[in-house]
Amino acid sequence: MQRVAHFITRWEWLILLLILPPLLFPSGYWGFLLLVPLTLWTVRWVGTGRFLPRTPYDTAVLILALMMLVSLYAVFDIGLSFPKIAGVVMGIALFYGAVTYTRLRPDGPSHGGMWRVVGFVILAGVGMALVGLVGMRWMGVFAPLNRLNALLPDALSAIPGTVGGVVNANQLAGTLDWVTPLLVACTLGLLCSLWQRRSWLLLFLSVFFLGGMSLFTVVMLAATQSRGGMLGLVAALLVMLAIRFRWGKWVLVTAVILVVALAFYFNLGAALLDSEATIDDFGLQGRLEIWSRALYGLADFPLTGMSMNGFRRVVHVLYPLFLISPDTDIAHAHNHLLQAGLDLGLLGLAAYLALWFISAGLLWQSWRRATSSAHRTLIVGLSGSLVAGWMFGMLDAISLGSRPGFIWWLLLALVVAVHDAATADVFDAATRSAAVSPAGGAE
Repeated sequence: MQRVAHFITRWEWLILLLILPPLLFPSGYWGFLLLVPLTLWTVRWVGTGRFLPRTPYDTAVLILALMMLVSLYAVFDIGLSFPKIAGVVMGIALFYGAVTYTRLRPDGPSHGGMWRVVGFVILAGVGMALVGLVGMRWMGVFAPLNRLNALLPDALSAIPGTVGGVVNANQLAGTLDWVTPLLVACTLGLLCSLWQRRSWLLLFLSVFFLGGMSLFTVVMLAATQSRGGMLGLVAALLVMLAIRFRWGKWVLVTAVILVVALAFYFNLGAALLDSEATIDDFGLQGRLEIWSRALYGLADFPLTGMSMNGFRRVVHVLYPLFLISPDTDIAHAHNHLLQAGLDLGLLGLAAYLALWFISAGLLWQSWRRATSSAHRTLIVGLSGSLVAGWMFGMLDAISLGSRPGFIWWLLLALVVAVHDAATADVFDAATRSAAVSPAGGAE
């Protein structure tokens, strides 16, 4: 029984991924699939003696889960809130499942499990970009891409779970912000390694496949014309340069100073406010109005929040907007921090913030400890992905429990995995050093 439990625990994260699509498009009995994570945690207890593996995120995740239960008190439409609740439950389960898989280390010191999760995250992001390619309504110079959708059968031309069967450009941009920096970092790191080893065939194949995927995601991100998405990508690339190279810090500082100077010189703040559609759909003025209503909501519902996904209904009833029509569906507060507070209350917001701060601390520790170039490449990529996601979330949001949100939870699992790997690097280096005498021979 323990062998079977150990096998199931090893592949738990893949089992969860298999049930993720029907759970995120709930219909009737699909809600019973939420029992699957509980069953898998029991199986893990049989196989390992623990319901969940220990991670630095545990306290924050526990508070987040408890506040999700507290938010049920404010639920006024369970059909509206259930998909988000299911998304958070699945995200947490995937996080712990992926951490368990990377810690089992079925491939010994190579940390093969960690790199398989990295590969899945990259392929998931590229897959979503492909869905967006045929599921979006392109504008401007990218309008010819709309012909791709016309080539599909009617049954496939509408994307399930989207408004009007059309993929939201901003949501796609936010998803690609999570994936593109990681993909670019891994691609460049692998190409440099293969170049040094003179592996020309593998180098050619890597340029063709990984280089092609990197270029595709970057182009797709630019094609969304999401200013928040592009800002996130640029910020991520600057931070990645600052981490990887000494001169990169000066590039980052110079870029920040230049942006601030241009903002003051051209009075960009007034220009943005005067523009009717400066940032995506609502414009900056519309976003400022939404943010003000979100702050009112936090003040009125500080303990329970408005229930998950409730802001889109409550805002038009309790806090009418003047610049945005009451018929407009405002899916979220267009700021990931405000949205977390509206969903789960201030304590839930604190737990959500803690997840980000813990990630930054773990990546910093990992960078100081890692000696493997592959691990350092992964640290750079994860740092870029989280920075891009944070920056995008300041102007828009992929709220907790959203369909692509499982990628964010897998990124957190990879942060834990690379921290474990960097700690192992230190241990291995210390072991090798202790095994060699001061004279240079083995003890």
